[in-house]
Amino acid sequence: MYFPSLSALASSSIFFYLAYTLYSFWSLIQPPACKEEKLCIHSILERSPKLQLSVFTSFTWSPRSNEVTLFYKDDNFNYKVPFEKPVDLDIPYKTRRNGTMFAHVFVSSKFPGDFARLVNDRDTVHVTIPLTKFYIPDVVKVQLLSNSSFVNMTTVKPVSHIKKTLPFIMLTDNVTLVRTELPEEIYRYLKLKTGKEYLPIITENFLCDRITNLKEITLNMSETEVTLKYDPIGYGKFRFLLNMEAAFQSMINLGFKDKELDDIKSLMMDTNFYLLMVTMIVCFVHLIFDFLAFKNDIHFWKTRKNLEGLSPRTIIWRATSQTIIFLFLIDEGASLLVVGPAFIGVLIEVWKVHKVIPIDWRQFKLKSVKMTVIEKQTREYDAQSMKYLSYLLYPLCILGAAYSLVYESHRNWYSWVIRNLVNGVYAFGFLFMLPQLFINYKLKSVAHLPWRTFMYKAFNTFIDDFFAFIITMPTAHRLACFRDDVVFLIYMYQRWLYPVDTKRLDVDTSVAETKTSEKKEQ
Repeated sequence: MYFPSLSALASSSIFFYLAYTLYSFWSLIQPPACKEEKLCIHSILERSPKLQLSVFTSFTWSPRSNEVTLFYKDDNFNYKVPFEKPVDLDIPYKTRRNGTMFAHVFVSSKFPGDFARLVNDRDTVHVTIPLTKFYIPDVVKVQLLSNSSFVNMTTVKPVSHIKKTLPFIMLTDNVTLVRTELPEEIYRYLKLKTGKEYLPIITENFLCDRITNLKEITLNMSETEVTLKYDPIGYGKFRFLLNMEAAFQSMINLGFKDKELDDIKSLMMDTNFYLLMVTMIVCFVHLIFDFLAFKNDIHFWKTRKNLEGLSPRTIIWRATSQTIIFLFLIDEGASLLVVGPAFIGVLIEVWKVHKVIPIDWRQFKLKSVKMTVIEKQTREYDAQSMKYLSYLLYPLCILGAAYSLVYESHRNWYSWVIRNLVNGVYAFGFLFMLPQLFINYKLKSVAHLPWRTFMYKAFNTFIDDFFAFIITMPTAHRLACFRDDVVFLIYMYQRWLYPVDTKRLDVDTSVAETKTSEKKEQ
């Protein structure tokens, strides 16, 4: 009886999940079809009413009339046209003392006269949006050799920040809803004027609530400029945003940090909607190739009996460099989309070192290993190539670290060490691939390399080029994605230059001599 492999099951599961996700997106953007008039609820916007926009501010969520200040008013609110208007905002003393502040946005057919009447008016809709957010200020980078290098790292108390942009959106599609099939996310915002009409639906655009939109409030900041940003939005995108907001809330409950959520918001906010769909598909493909590359890499090294044609120094270097890169990504606060695969890569590379340097853990000493002739040649070529590279590598690393210490600013000494180590990894990572290329050249063979793993990683490398422009990551890591393209192209050239002998015993493209040839010689 045939049982599918783990790779087939994992790939099928991912493809089925992708198909289900695409179907869910399609269902979101399709407006409902109301066939029975008695069940239909029409939008009041079908009559093109004249609307007014009023925005008040206060330092509490539910203020009284004497606690609010009129921030902005538009008697002829054109809800079909987006706008951005900078407005001066007075910051109350309570807010300046690490307090809060809120904006109350009203859309009405007429202005009743004061705040209390607007709140109670049946023909008015409103939404309350926090204008402030508590956030831990970024650590200031300093010159480590100067007198200002002593930074108080104990100040980690969140302080109140004002939002530089006040974003809100309004559903402007004249969509007829079905009374018995109301989407749950829209039902929460629905307010009926009569039994057959609903008022405009407005809410905050949560995607604009980002760290880059925050400005720290000080005691002397009595006034600041806030940009009122309005966007009309269609039915499909409105439902998509409401569902994403609920998903983000679930992520917050699971312990995700603001920085991690901000990375995802930047991906969604700064990317075209259709490009976002393409990105999602590419992300699934990347996930499949990641899984297959990790699986085949582990299989190759697990079944490997010798190190013929493989550079031990390159393997040790990759384990060290992957660890340094992982620590650097954490120090820079990179996205989990980048940190996660990096962590898995560290585990695999460290495990490979155990294959290169076998250790007897019971007696805690190195095991004696008998090497074949090809393994001895491999070690000799490896040492020879590294000798020449060290003449270039070490002086440049020392000079680069000295330059960074004197002329650049850093958070602390740890940050300086990690940054310079990772700069060495990124800048000279290409050089450390040269020993393997040199061994391939000397042996005139590439059959000893795990080509399945290489091809999966090659596909992912070119996918990483796509992600390098849309996912938040350090600039050095972004440039390293393009550096890896060059490495794989050279390997592909060597594969063409030294074709693999198909008569060899092929176990995931590992080198092995056939026993039949030995019998013939006897």
